[in-house]
Amino acid sequence: MDAVETPDATQRIEAARAAGSPALDLSRCRLRELPDAVRQLTHLTSLNLQFNGIDELPGWLTELDHLAELNLQHNAIDHIPDVIGDLTGLRALDLSENNLEGEPLDILGRLTGLTSLTLIDTRSDRLPDSIGDLTGLTELDLYLGWFRDEPDSLPDTLGRLTGLTRLELSGNALGTVPAWIRPLTNLRSLGLWWNEIQEIPAWIGELTALEELALPFEPDEALLTLLRRMPRLQRVWSSDGDVDLT
Repeated sequence: MDAVETPDATQRIEAARAAGSPALDLSRCRLRELPDAVRQLTHLTSLNLQFNGIDELPGWLTELDHLAELNLQHNAIDHIPDVIGDLTGLRALDLSENNLEGEPLDILGRLTGLTSLTLIDTRSDRLPDSIGDLTGLTELDLYLGWFRDEPDSLPDTLGRLTGLTRLELSGNALGTVPAWIRPLTNLRSLGLWWNEIQEIPAWIGELTALEELALPFEPDEALLTLLRRMPRLQRVWSSDGDVDLT
């Protein structure tokens, strides 16, 4: 169905308007565009547009000035809509499973209020230097990307994101553990699985808040000894399964 507003979407919008709900779920409504009726819901704080066919967003989205969460997972987006850069009140943004191949993602550097950014399987291979300005981020998910451990792919400015508690880098083309991770001492979860990394640096032991670690290979005895000394580490796993830390 190519209609802008499907019957299911209409019902959900009307229900959100009647209830004054701060959240609107328009996932799986077969939408190609964001319905104009959403424009009236200026009280919204959360908008879920997962699994539709949306390829652009209207400029009036900025009128939803309470909007804090925007989920665009699995749509038809091949570039980041300009209006997203103006949604400076966003706290959580999910652009997963959109084809952003070749897109530099520079607009993301303007969203300095973000605490969560999810870019799973976007086919993008470069984050902008300005990503380091998102110092409020606590979660950054780059799973199944095309990122490499090179400055033009994952810039060193990522080392400024010292508030991160979760960093997912599994499923990329990393050949080494990026050195910019070392200052991220608040990390509780770090994903390095499914990469080309052959060695884990000794400084990983400095990430003393780490509770979960996904490795690209089964650890040898030397690495195991290091991991067992980490005070909060509770779970380590690789493609071979969970690692015994006892």
